[in-house]
Amino acid sequence: MINYLQGSREQSLRGISAARRGWGAGAALLLAFLLVWLCLAPAARGEEEVGEGEIKTTQEVNIQASINLKKGLRLEKEGKWEEAVKAFQEALRFEPRYGEACHHLGLAFVHLGQYPQAVEALKETVRLQPRWIEARQNLGLALSKQGKWDEARAEFQEAVRLAPERAESYYLLGVTLGKLERHKEAMEAFAKAVRLAPDSVKNHNNLAMAYIKLDRWQDAAREFNKSLGLKKDNPEARYGLCAYYVKMGDREAAAREYRMLQRLDPQLAKKLADLLHK
Repeated sequence: MINYLQGSREQSLRGISAARRGWGAGAALLLAFLLVWLCLAPAARGEEEVGEGEIKTTQEVNIQASINLKKGLRLEKEGKWEEAVKAFQEALRFEPRYGEACHHLGLAFVHLGQYPQAVEALKETVRLQPRWIEARQNLGLALSKQGKWDEARAEFQEAVRLAPERAESYYLLGVTLGKLERHKEAMEAFAKAVRLAPDSVKNHNNLAMAYIKLDRWQDAAREFNKSLGLKKDNPEARYGLCAYYVKMGDREAAAREYRMLQRLDPQLAKKLADLLHK
């Protein structure tokens, strides 16, 4: 998720009423500009969960490679990432074409913030296992960490091509297209993610943000409301709806959303009030 500007907990509803002069077209345009993607691409899987994907073994794995892989996985669970890297590298020394070891080596490098090494390992993984969806997604995410959005887009598009029934690939593709300011394509990707996973809050929120980028505010409000139907205590959707009501000039509704946002996320409410003051 995006790192919002830091604010204090003292902001009150007066921040809304005191910003009356900012409620015109200028404030709405400012909000539209600053309401960038709510859910940026997450870190490569492995920071929170590791997806094994479809690993197809075409040959018997060297026993020492297998032992070192298991050692690395144990160290991974213990959060000993530098030691895990050494174990996965040792596994690959015994079995250079060991896709699973290569994948986990890339994830370990992600944890260490060593993104060039992570990309190298994950590229080798998809070379060895080109139909491994999670590996492609993680490669795209590692590339995103380096700001290589177009390369990341290519990986997510390939993941979509290989498994068009997976909502997560469309979501990641949408985020990347948004970073490239290809908002219509991003909207289409998020719309597919919503169709495949209609119970996902982040999919609805990001589709709404794509609509805002396309100046389709009514459609954005609809998606934010769907998101709230799934998760009432959803500060991102409250923030988006507050911006929508500001755009529509409905101060009463905007104030109502602001009060709820302030209860859910005071810092995010403070940011919104600060924007309206400008």
